[in-house]
Amino acid sequence: MQYAMQHYLGLSEYHLRQKQQEYPVHYEPERLINAHLLVCGMSGTGKSYQSLRLLASAVQAGIEVDVFDVHDELHGIPGANACRYSQATGYGYNPLELDNDPHTGGVNRQIEYLLGLIHEVSPQFGVKQAMVLRNLLADTYALAGIYPDNPGTWQRNSITESVRKQLTDARNWQALKQYYPTLDDLKSYGKRKLTALTLGGDNKCLSALEQLTRHYKRLNALQGKYAKASSDDELDKLGKQLTCSKEHCTSSYAAFIEAMQSGRELEDMLKYDSADTLASVLQRLELLNAAGIFRANPPPFGNAPARVHQLKALTDEQQILLVKLRLRAIFERHKQAGATNSGTQLRHVIFLDEAHKFFSKDSSDIINVIAREARKFGIGLWCASQSPTDFPDSFLTNVGATLILGLHPSHWQMATAKLRLGKDTLKYIRAKEVVAVQLRVAGRAEPPFGNVIVG
Repeated sequence: MQYAMQHYLGLSEYHLRQKQQEYPVHYEPERLINAHLLVCGMSGTGKSYQSLRLLASAVQAGIEVDVFDVHDELHGIPGANACRYSQATGYGYNPLELDNDPHTGGVNRQIEYLLGLIHEVSPQFGVKQAMVLRNLLADTYALAGIYPDNPGTWQRNSITESVRKQLTDARNWQALKQYYPTLDDLKSYGKRKLTALTLGGDNKCLSALEQLTRHYKRLNALQGKYAKASSDDELDKLGKQLTCSKEHCTSSYAAFIEAMQSGRELEDMLKYDSADTLASVLQRLELLNAAGIFRANPPPFGNAPARVHQLKALTDEQQILLVKLRLRAIFERHKQAGATNSGTQLRHVIFLDEAHKFFSKDSSDIINVIAREARKFGIGLWCASQSPTDFPDSFLTNVGATLILGLHPSHWQMATAKLRLGKDTLKYIRAKEVVAVQLRVAGRAEPPFGNVIVG
């Protein structure tokens, strides 16, 4: 059963010092503009302790909790199950599962989302690589009978690695189509295409085309050099080689047309650019999934009310990918469930440790979407970090509660500008004893920060 959360923060220092009154201060998300929460404090100010107290209160109130723990320090929540993501444990989530809502989900939406995430963590991922990965994903879905223009094909079952191995070993391809494809299916298909591009398969024209392309590149390079220093003999020699290569490619294409069966052979040859590009895409997928975060092997959380995702063993790129994929799944689940009856009820807390690393300036980023839209669906985004200066203004101005546990003096000036937090308030913060708190109550004017003697 769920109850309205009321978390005791401490006593108002103003009331205690100036009026000799014990005035309790509570975090009550249903009374605030939203349930979003920011906890900031440098090392040694009690950030983990206060975070655990808040999370314990949420669980006690019957609220579902997902904690993304960068330092593996937040597993002491009553009733929580923790899972460590690493190469050794092999737990992960299938990134090819779809949101089957015909308005907000589907094949194209998932492909674009995955491409956007990979580009976010790998800016060097170029246009050609993105095109190749898009085609790989679309073809992998199509092989499973899942098509962008047919929402009736989007609904499939989730699969585990053990089930996939059992069906694959039995060569039960029909039964396999009842499930979403996995990253292993994507890589397997990509490797088959890479083999065809590298070896040419049974189509001699493919090898001829690659040879011709190399000659053209060499000719262009030579012509560039020729503008500065003439090299007629070498250019003549290359011209003869190029003519020979064109003739070989023409005859190969004639044989290729005769050998066509499906009519898609030429299209398949062109959509994967080159063996080098395809190989670099597959290599990037392997690197991003080195810790197994994309394996169809979900963590054993069971029915625990709180789930602690331990991310310490992952790289920053892997952490960002895992967190954003899970946040999107959480948001879509609650969005499909619909708005809460009150519009303010908190039913799911997402806690991000070192949260600033997951934010971006893209308005369509899932974290920014949750910050803007998740209130009515009962989601509270709780963020912990060493300083509020690392967050975008769009989040800082739209967070229901802010707790400042202690900032390094070098951050004071920017913090006062961003949060309208007076230096006197900052000056009287004492680590683990007095914190600065702002609670934005719905329907009231913007409140100032106040010092609270923590309990």
